Amino acid sequence: MNLAELRMRILHRVYFRRLISREAELAARPGAVHASESSPRRFEIVLEGLKREPSGPPAAKDAMRHLLGSMWGIYRSLQSVDSNPTQPRTRMPAAELAELEEYARSVGVDDIGYARLSETLVFQGKAVLYPNAIVLTMEMDKRRIDTSPSRESFVAVHETYHNLGDAANRIAGYLRRRGYSAHAGHPLMGLALYPPLAQKAGLGWRGVHGLLITPRFGPRVRLAAVFTSIENLPIDPEKASEHQWIEEYCNLCRRCAKECPPQAILDRPQERDGGLVTCVETDACFPYFFDHYGCSICIRVCPFQEQDYSVLKEHLSRSQERTTTSVAVRV
Repeated sequence: MNLAELRMRILHRVYFRRLISREAELAARPGAVHASESSPRRFEIVLEGLKREPSGPPAAKDAMRHLLGSMWGIYRSLQSVDSNPTQPRTRMPAAELAELEEYARSVGVDDIGYARLSETLVFQGKAVLYPNAIVLTMEMDKRRIDTSPSRESFVAVHETYHNLGDAANRIAGYLRRRGYSAHAGHPLMGLALYPPLAQKAGLGWRGVHGLLITPRFGPRVRLAAVFTSIENLPIDPEKASEHQWIEEYCNLCRRCAKECPPQAILDRPQERDGGLVTCVETDACFPYFFDHYGCSICIRVCPFQEQDYSVLKEHLSRSQERTTTSVAVRV
């Protein structure tokens, strides 16, 4: 390890300690939404990465450089809650909501959904300010993701973390200027589990790899949320079911599991208390992930990031029809 890399590691450790301290302060605020007994524990990817020495390509050095922007964004998201109004507005008129969505897209957000955060999705020992969630997606550059695992794909992932984190902070600031209280949930080191939250918001459905598969970009997205005092967000519990067919397609496909180098994607997701599932064996995934530019092979090979959503749905429908006809003939 050279001197520059050592300095970067020390800087990241300092940032990490500050972030954990700010998270604890947030959790101590009255009325914050805390984890339930069945909530998962957050995998501290930054801290675990700092503990390791790479045995493959020099991903750690790149990670440290690109993580700095995201870590500053995380700190901003936690520090800025001190600027919330003391008596925030709780109802947003439809016209203001339309303006909010327009603003979100102007800062780079691709899709927006709304959901109520359950305590089960908050990580153990963490908290968020409100259960009312504005859920955000941002596409990762396809050309670079298609080279994964590579330095290019690695940079694309961390650029998106940085840019989406910045967008979430901007949206939180936008809401505060209009009298609402907001807490930006950064895509990196989030305080809640985003894929099931985004699924509840109707933005897609969880795939075999545990990532959210979206209609526009498949799993080639990063997720974030803004937790807010707005109590009348247009939450539609039925919207998520539109994408439920993805689960059946994934179970038939399983290309990501077949092409995962460390074979980290489980044959069957492990069901947890509270309805959550574990799709990936972290102890198998992380060492390869760390040593191979953050991997992303499961994203690259997913049919949903290559083919049109409606075409894949039609393929599944035809396959089901052929199966039904074959069974009927045999009978």
